[in-house]
Amino acid sequence: MGKIRFLAALLAAKTCGLGLRLLGRNASYLPGKVAIKLCPDFLGHIGRPETIIAVTGTNGKTTVSNMVADILTASGYDVINNGLGSNINAGVASTLIDNSTITGRAKKQLAVLEVDERSSLKIYPYLEPDYIVCTNIMRDSVTRNANTDFITYIISSAVTARSRLILNGDDIICSGLGSDANEKVFYGVEYRTGGAHQGTELKDITYCPACGQELEIEYLRYNHIGRVHCSACDFRSPALQYRITALDRDQACFTMVQRDLTETYPMVNDNITNMYNTAAAIAVLSEFGLTPEQIRSGLSSLHIVSSRFDRETVGGKPITMQLAKSWNPVACSRAFDYLRCSEGKKKTAIVMIDYMVDHTENVCWLYDCDYSAFADPSITRLIFGGPRGKDHIVRCMIDGVDKDKIVTTEDLFDTVNHVDPSDADSFFILYDLYLVEEAKKVEALLKKRIEEANQ
Repeated sequence: MGKIRFLAALLAAKTCGLGLRLLGRNASYLPGKVAIKLCPDFLGHIGRPETIIAVTGTNGKTTVSNMVADILTASGYDVINNGLGSNINAGVASTLIDNSTITGRAKKQLAVLEVDERSSLKIYPYLEPDYIVCTNIMRDSVTRNANTDFITYIISSAVTARSRLILNGDDIICSGLGSDANEKVFYGVEYRTGGAHQGTELKDITYCPACGQELEIEYLRYNHIGRVHCSACDFRSPALQYRITALDRDQACFTMVQRDLTETYPMVNDNITNMYNTAAAIAVLSEFGLTPEQIRSGLSSLHIVSSRFDRETVGGKPITMQLAKSWNPVACSRAFDYLRCSEGKKKTAIVMIDYMVDHTENVCWLYDCDYSAFADPSITRLIFGGPRGKDHIVRCMIDGVDKDKIVTTEDLFDTVNHVDPSDADSFFILYDLYLVEEAKKVEALLKKRIEEANQ
């Protein structure tokens, strides 16, 4: 009966997917939803690829899963990937359905799947990934992911003994995932970037999870990312099997020590969060069996997806597009700090992180963000677009940002009218994940304004 139910669900899902494609619609979610509705344990029946690499974490999972899939493809592997689809159970099911025969047998033997943290319980017990990469565990949307204890409990409860865990060893929360039954490999970034920006960003962990004593900080990069130990017990950050030890921005490369090897790789992006993403990708690819030469070759042709980061020069002045996820205080804080650290003595920034137009939206997450980066004197103009302008002004003032350099407008496209091209040497557009198309239109308007000013 179970087999018949599965096959009926598979047929219905494939028919649904075919119909959506004939209509020119995206079939990355609904077929899987139909399948799971008809057969709740559908993922336990569909043919499993021989090797599954799952990528999860609060921030960076899309970037890492795409990097891993792209490098494997460049190395000659035929890869199943949900990079263009949903990362919850229905999306993963849709990806596997699309890559299975009419009887449910997997057409390809290698899958790289991005997995939403909260969907772990609905995916891992069925698929039992061979490798699970976790980029980090941090506070996220208060309406969805609650806090780090909640997320770590879900992931650890879902992981089976089969999975080898590739964990961020500089994240003391992430590095504690899984159980003693899991083989664990840790990666991190060892090189020091100078004095870390000590802003107002809250820390997700300050006390030892083993004994409750306040943790001793050896080095703090941001939030709780760094190296710590407890002086009251033997709890400490784990030793790193993969660690980036040096960065050469002039040559656009970095050095990584990986177990007994020391290798140099091309740098995709010098943002510290993307250095961690790259370290995660190299660690899992190396554990999978790729050689340094294969990884190096794959990295040399990669770039961060333009919907998340892009840069071009117009009229001799750079315009940087940087994703800043709304409701995600750590991701926004990193984007704000990247603006602070970027080159330029007179920077103008357009900030569009208000996706929800509902004015009753909870704004408590803004107070977990670190707005102090905007107080840097190199940032001379801040233009907030969206319905939360007054909230941003208050939040900026709390962190010591000069109110006189702030402008707000509810119209996203009106933000460009408040830019003075002659009074800036670089421009930045920070935007929410759900405002990618609007951000591109704002960029086009900004280009036009700069070009007209130069005529």
